[in-house]
Amino acid sequence: MLAIQTLLSVFLIWSVIIAVLGTIYRRKKTALYKTQENRFAVIICAHNEETVIGQLLSCLDAQDYPRERRQVFLLADHCTDQTASVGRSHPETIVWERNSGERSGKGAVLNWGLEQIHRHYPGAYDVILVFDADNIVQKDFLFLINKAFCSGASIITGRRIAQNPCDSLISQWYTLYWCVINALYNRPRYNLGLSAMISGTGFAFKAALLDGQGWNTISMSEDIEFSVQQCLKGNHVDFIEDAPFYDEQPTSLQVMVTQLRRWCSGDYQIVNHYLRPWWQQFKENPSCLLFDLFMAVGFCVIVGLVALFYIILAVLMIRDGLLLTVLLPAVAFLYSATCLVGLVAARQDGWQPGKLWSGILTFPIFYSIFSLVSLFAFFFPTKKWVNIVHKGASDEDFTDMRMGR
Repeated sequence: MLAIQTLLSVFLIWSVIIAVLGTIYRRKKTALYKTQENRFAVIICAHNEETVIGQLLSCLDAQDYPRERRQVFLLADHCTDQTASVGRSHPETIVWERNSGERSGKGAVLNWGLEQIHRHYPGAYDVILVFDADNIVQKDFLFLINKAFCSGASIITGRRIAQNPCDSLISQWYTLYWCVINALYNRPRYNLGLSAMISGTGFAFKAALLDGQGWNTISMSEDIEFSVQQCLKGNHVDFIEDAPFYDEQPTSLQVMVTQLRRWCSGDYQIVNHYLRPWWQQFKENPSCLLFDLFMAVGFCVIVGLVALFYIILAVLMIRDGLLLTVLLPAVAFLYSATCLVGLVAARQDGWQPGKLWSGILTFPIFYSIFSLVSLFAFFFPTKKWVNIVHKGASDEDFTDMRMGR
């Protein structure tokens, strides 16, 4: 038990140190070292997204960026609805339908789409930009991330913001979770010169990073895996908080558990596949970037261990008669600390916490479920990609809940 407690403490202490130092230290904005309008290939992977795809395509049509320097590619994967038809109603969008074979995960669709682009438009694009069908972006999104690439970035991720924070308690938890990722993970690491982590959508990278080999991921978490691959090559992800994108969040417990199980299954796959290459590289060329990568990915994996540890610890304390003197105070401390994390993250990420109080006060439940799902996924991992149905955001006032946004 002492060994497990020590292991958990090391990961938690490292996370706290990075979050605090990266919040105190503010990285100076990098000056443009060149002025260039990069050529963007904007890729959208979609399966039966007719209800939401139109709003994203309209946002991309309205981008304040030269039309001849951008092209939208809609990859309609085994769609049985009008997703492709909606895409074709936007003249500036190229629609490719993928119907052969079994429907698979997003990584496979990205690889297929990038192969099509390479075949039909070899060398035509400098930057690959990836969105999910339910996203919404402001008209200056391309302008802002192009500026980041002109300042020397090789991979960037924008700031993910929930479209529907008050649809349910579940969507509030997700809203706070992305606040934690933005304010306590990505921003501190960007400030300290470490690598942020891309999260499935709203990210872009230089096409040259693929080395002509396409999108080569094998896990259920293709976003984290790509981040790991690039860190092992010495590249890091820059967090561009001035480039927000809005993303619909799940609203039901069943969907949340399904998604978390997929995330955790993918994390286990990544550790199993990349731990040895990471160790070999770290031995030969140790760096803070590689160490932080290990701590970040490792923390995702030990979430399940946290659940197991606390269950065993609780049983032992109850057996030894320590329920009132030790267990309950410890639970109260952890509960308060987790609520405080949610509150601080929301404030740091620009939210007015007034309408998020129910989510903040129950945020520990979200992380408890996350830990239990991670433990379950260790023994029963997800083996097939399950699509999450999007309905379109229902909160018309979600921007009013943010401070000065």
